[in-house]
Amino acid sequence: MKKIKFYLMVSWIIFSRSFDAYCTNLHTPDLQKEANPLVSSLGLSWSPLLIILSLLMIYVIFAYYQFVFKPITLDPKERGYSFKEYATYRYLGKKAKWSALLFQFPTSITRFNQVMGQLMAPCLAFAGIVSSFMWLLIFNSSYYRSIHHASVIYSLLIVGCLFIVLSIFKKEYLTYKSVPF
Repeated sequence: MKKIKFYLMVSWIIFSRSFDAYCTNLHTPDLQKEANPLVSSLGLSWSPLLIILSLLMIYVIFAYYQFVFKPITLDPKERGYSFKEYATYRYLGKKAKWSALLFQFPTSITRFNQVMGQLMAPCLAFAGIVSSFMWLLIFNSSYYRSIHHASVIYSLLIVGCLFIVLSIFKKEYLTYKSVPF
């Protein structure tokens, strides 16, 4: 079952990212209408954009592979952590204030890969769902084209990914709490 879930997730990520790039090329071959900050802020052209996005996708798939097939224990050995303390420990591998999530990195690259694999693969899959529906609506609905705005899409992506991350951490936290001392 692990293999099937892994291959389905990876297949969807690759398909949806490819579909997004294909549709972007159809819609704005010169990238003049592209909202991705790598293009709109940094001015990247197709080649560097595709290289960066491909490398990030490959990393997420690698990290997801590590999480699925070579898992490590991310939970604290001690009991009694609050949700904030637990989430911070799960990511960093040490006790710290929750704000450390914003500016510190985990204690090891292995922990970083595990956490990124667990969190970023579902987020990238969600981004694939959002972008696929967006492109289908752009190409097939004049009403949607008239109301489409990149800020709405990016807001949806941010809120959706935050929900995914919090849901995963909450599920793991409930499992952590249910294990007896």
